[in-house]
Amino acid sequence: MIKLEIPQYHHPDFDKDFLKNAPNVTLEEVKEDGLSPRNYHALSVYPEYFKINGKWVLAAESRMDTVCVANDTPGEESVNIVEFRNLKKGDKVVIGRTEDASEGIYVWTQGFLQGDDHKDTFAFRSGRSRETAFSMDYDNLYQVLEHEKNNGGYVTLVVGAALSLDRDSRNALERLVRNGYVNAIFCGTETAAFDLERGIFGTSWGQDHFEREQNTTRNLFETINLARKYGSTKALVDEGLVKDGFVKACIEMDVPLVICGTIRDRLGLPETINNVYEAQNEMRKHARKTSTMIMMSAILYTIATGNMTPSYNVFDGLVRPVYMYTVDIQEFAVNKLSDRGTVTAVSMVTNVQDFIRNVDRALNN
Repeated sequence: MIKLEIPQYHHPDFDKDFLKNAPNVTLEEVKEDGLSPRNYHALSVYPEYFKINGKWVLAAESRMDTVCVANDTPGEESVNIVEFRNLKKGDKVVIGRTEDASEGIYVWTQGFLQGDDHKDTFAFRSGRSRETAFSMDYDNLYQVLEHEKNNGGYVTLVVGAALSLDRDSRNALERLVRNGYVNAIFCGTETAAFDLERGIFGTSWGQDHFEREQNTTRNLFETINLARKYGSTKALVDEGLVKDGFVKACIEMDVPLVICGTIRDRLGLPETINNVYEAQNEMRKHARKTSTMIMMSAILYTIATGNMTPSYNVFDGLVRPVYMYTVDIQEFAVNKLSDRGTVTAVSMVTNVQDFIRNVDRALNN
């Protein structure tokens, strides 16, 4: 397999007059927790620089709909990108609505371009549809995952229920976890519960391989009740009741599994996070250090995750893009993420069950 070459990042030429002569950013202190000053600067997915005490500082982990909190202590100049609700009294927020350095704020879209390449840096793909050939995308993804595994990357998956309902795709996901290609998984209660149900009863949503029963929830809720009885899914797995599945693999391989509650949940697993802000915080903890994100057939979690994941980040001092893939059988679902500002995502319009089996065959055989 061809070795992946991470695009090399280059900073702007700070000797150019418009950058050298630009003013320092204007800062204004937060007067009340969670309340931003007027004319705050809201960030985007692109690399942004802020001039503090005459120094241009790159914002790592820049992401949609956040604000920049600056440290202007001489010799300690830095910025921290935070959500509005996490602002604290005394934080110094960057003020300004321009991005051309005229207010000490500069958005740089050319960082990963080489030579005379003038195309949009982050628009890796556009106009994807079911007619698109995805062979090259698969080949690139295989290289990305091999690179991440062998070079200390952090791969996060967003998993929808479709992967738990199919035997082969469920087995494929379990192998990817056990073979070290996954560092964290986000999913909802039923996705995890369907996987556990199959691992305990051999059914998913009441269906076994011969479909003698269909769409019954008896075993599903029995599974959730068992987990609640033992106090955690880990205790359930340790008891030996779960024969296989990605939840079992995550527990045994110490891969974090973030299970977020929704308004539709009728009964949650012990680990289900029902407070939306707590769920955001836990997801963001992984998203902020993720180097590759793959979002599969879970549109609401996908949009939420895409918006909280930086399109680039700094890993061991190296600025590099964060690779993002969104996979769904509906064109609407994959295009929705791009519409909401996550322009770095490579979209693949395909059945996620087929997708994960293809990835498994390429990497684990």
